[in-house]
Amino acid sequence: MRVSTYNRKNINVKIFDSINTEVSENLLPLRYSPLCYNFTFEKGALAAKLGIDDAKTTVLLTPNGRHLLPSLPDDKSVKEIHIYRKYDFINKVRDDKVIVRASDDNYYETSLFETDTFSMVTNLTASGKGCSVSYRYNGEDVFILSSENGFLYIYNGTTTTIVQTAPKMTSMCVHAERIFATTSGEKNSVWYSDDFNPANWAVSGNSAGYINFDDEGGAVIKVVQYLNYVYVFREFGIERLTAFGSQQDFSVSKLYTSTARIYPDTIVSLGDRIVFLAADGLYSLDGYTVREIAASLKTFLPVDKSAACACGLNNRYYLAIKLDYGNDNANKVLDEQCLSVTNNSLVIYDVADGTTSVLRGADIRGLCAVKVHTEASVLMCFYNGNSKKIGRFVETGKYFTAKLPKYWTTAYTDLGYPQKMKTVREVSLVSGISGYLGVELDGVSTEYPIVGGTKPNRIIVNKTGARLRLYVKTDGSSFIMTAPSVTVDIV
Repeated sequence: MRVSTYNRKNINVKIFDSINTEVSENLLPLRYSPLCYNFTFEKGALAAKLGIDDAKTTVLLTPNGRHLLPSLPDDKSVKEIHIYRKYDFINKVRDDKVIVRASDDNYYETSLFETDTFSMVTNLTASGKGCSVSYRYNGEDVFILSSENGFLYIYNGTTTTIVQTAPKMTSMCVHAERIFATTSGEKNSVWYSDDFNPANWAVSGNSAGYINFDDEGGAVIKVVQYLNYVYVFREFGIERLTAFGSQQDFSVSKLYTSTARIYPDTIVSLGDRIVFLAADGLYSLDGYTVREIAASLKTFLPVDKSAACACGLNNRYYLAIKLDYGNDNANKVLDEQCLSVTNNSLVIYDVADGTTSVLRGADIRGLCAVKVHTEASVLMCFYNGNSKKIGRFVETGKYFTAKLPKYWTTAYTDLGYPQKMKTVREVSLVSGISGYLGVELDGVSTEYPIVGGTKPNRIIVNKTGARLRLYVKTDGSSFIMTAPSVTVDIV
């Protein structure tokens, strides 16, 4: 009589350890996930700490309190969010403003630190995509705005001055008391204003001027002030501009040449580096060297990245983009259910520890990092049903009032025994809230309820297959789960 033998394995996953698409699924340890969204990885556990809520900012005199930003008048939608950094020298208090471009292409302002309403800024408008900086001009803080088809505006909180002689700008930054800008039109130049005078753009040998870039690097797409230099981003490369004192001492050095297109709205100065998205992945620049980061994200990147946008706050890079979820694209999450979706995800990359989390289901139009006095927030505006709202990144596990569907999966694996059958006997785990554990064997899935609480869930499976996958689904908003332990018989 033949006696069948088996090898029983107790597989302790131990920790949930980030997204990994760089290793073939069949070789990927179970602690890594080839697909995970709306979860974060927190000290080896899964946590529900990705969320978006109505924007609230701190109150100036009570920094622990927050007030709700108002809605735009007449039910207008939000197209852009800007911050006007302003100090009230008379009353010796901060008077910073949130300035929003509405669907009528006018701009509206409200207080960052006090409860207020949105009021229209007279004579401030734009044509095409807008860009802005705050600047101290003649002893007062002003808001400088331009757009790719419009004029330059200088707003001091009371009146707006129109500078018709300035170029039409697509990005700008402040460096050595000059405004440096990329422009629309031919897009082969960086323009700069007179020093200490952003209203003077008359080209001369001792005031304003421009620098042409006519080689193979492509169009000039963005300028970023960083480490006492102006970094000039082009479609296919990066230059570093040294620009102190007189124009005769300006110099340009080439840092980086690429065959992959760089996307201007994703270029963000963040702590000790600049992070940007190119056609073939995410990269960081430390001032001298460019290196690839977040390689696991490449699998999900779409062909068309033109609508992607980003901001950075406290060592985190926030990227709004439409990711390609492959076989999981059919599982439409929240805004993905709209007829037309521009972006579907917010990627959060932590430059300090290299971890990546993905919030799926939000069609984000624009992002704005706010770090002023006691306020540090990521604000955002939206396409589709939330277009009239200003949102703020929070750790609620919800998208406004809607529950965020959360998903984590192991690789689809034969556990290193391709010729042998595996019988999953049981799975044990501890979960802070209810959800479902899925066990997939040879393409057939069975889902088991997870009971939330402090006691372990012991789930009896007793199902057989050559390849297996475990996955977790929940829409809980305070979810923390420890990694499972799996008992498998290998025959």
